[in-house]
Amino acid sequence: MSLEQKIISYLCTYGTTKETDLITYGVQRLGLSEEAMVKLIDEMVFSGRIERILHNELEPAVNYIKRGSLFPLEHELQALSDSLELNEASNQQIEKLREILQIAEAVAEKRMKRKLNAID
Repeated sequence: MSLEQKIISYLCTYGTTKETDLITYGVQRLGLSEEAMVKLIDEMVFSGRIERILHNELEPAVNYIKRGSLFPLEHELQALSDSLELNEASNQQIEKLREILQIAEAVAEKRMKRKLNAID
């Protein structure tokens, strides 16, 4: 299993995580230096495998890491279209699916925030 896969697995298991906790995991469990772990996180953010979320309600502000999309949005939309037995989704259908996915993502983020607040 690659280092990226281990990080994704960690995020799937524990959910949205403080960046500092993820760095600690990389140092303690993956045997990376702190600098190497930060570089790997930066690369994964750049590729969209994970996302950084700035929690600026805290002093000082804290970065959290969440799992990003495993597939580009266009591929997700095309897969949805294919599963509906459509040969090709129209622009209007794609836009509607995009709106649905954005709403679903917003709901999921709210639920995660509630979960995080309940833990604190």
